[in-house]
Amino acid sequence: MKICIERTDRMGDMILTLPIIQGIKELNSQAEIHVIASKKNIKICNHFNGINKIYERPTSISTFYNLRKSINYEQYDYFFVFSPSWFGLLLGLLSKSKTKAALILQSRYKSNFFSKFWKILFSNIFFSHLKVVNRLKQIQNDQNIHQTRMMMDLVFNAGISLAKDTKIGSIFPTKFKIKKTRPMCLIHLSSKWINQHNSEDKFIEFLESLNHKDYTFYLTTDETTKNKFSKIFNKYLVCNDWQSLMNDDEKIIICEDFNFEKWVSLINQSDIIITPECGCVHISSLTNSKLCIIYQNKISRKHYEEYTPWKKEFLGLETDDNQLNSKLLNFIQ
Repeated sequence: MKICIERTDRMGDMILTLPIIQGIKELNSQAEIHVIASKKNIKICNHFNGINKIYERPTSISTFYNLRKSINYEQYDYFFVFSPSWFGLLLGLLSKSKTKAALILQSRYKSNFFSKFWKILFSNIFFSHLKVVNRLKQIQNDQNIHQTRMMMDLVFNAGISLAKDTKIGSIFPTKFKIKKTRPMCLIHLSSKWINQHNSEDKFIEFLESLNHKDYTFYLTTDETTKNKFSKIFNKYLVCNDWQSLMNDDEKIIICEDFNFEKWVSLINQSDIIITPECGCVHISSLTNSKLCIIYQNKISRKHYEEYTPWKKEFLGLETDDNQLNSKLLNFIQ
């Protein structure tokens, strides 16, 4: 059995897809699984040994033609479109797969009969299996819309058996080691921390209250960080390379411009991870660290339930909670 999965979006989406791949292989040991990945999430695929072949999403007409030629040559038994884009639907149509299946997620924010109307119509005509999820309706009815569960349902309905309780362990190596003198807590400085409920000054109050904790706190950054945290960069030590990080005994350190391997190495070695809902959540879900996820409010938390870590316990908190800082302090034990 030969299967192709199109998943050309973000890192978190790919991590939530890994249980599908592993679940299929647990019950179908001879299955060969190929993945079409994006430039962002291909680094996830490169570290997961359950994938037999990886294609990167093309960026030009000529490379699209080459990809189409490759997938036609493979003659897949199944072609699954998990990313909500016309690219995957078109590629599935052009493939010579015996069974074509698509997952289409309608808006989680508003009720609209025409939400994804043309994609649904297209898939009904050209695909043998289609799962359409009215996310807003299911959220309102407190139904389970976890993205991994929805993908599993589509695979099962298409005729493939898979283990539905499979759990993904650590897949990333720790290439950069830290000699721990204290337990480690990683706090990811995504811009999602700061909104109408939570200011940078309030966040600094939280950081200052950490001084009595016997931890080293590593504040990791992304491309959004400096837009929201200018005061913090002026207040705490900023490390741009691993060696200076190793040689410093500050309790609170900003890890600026760390590449993916260094960032993952920090995550792997952390005892506690606190992060807004973003890619850091999903990388952290593959570790044994205690995990706390920060949402904007209860409504946001409900809307993002489909992206929660698969088979990992975590604490969820909201930035509009007046007791947020004290709850975070209690979490760091």
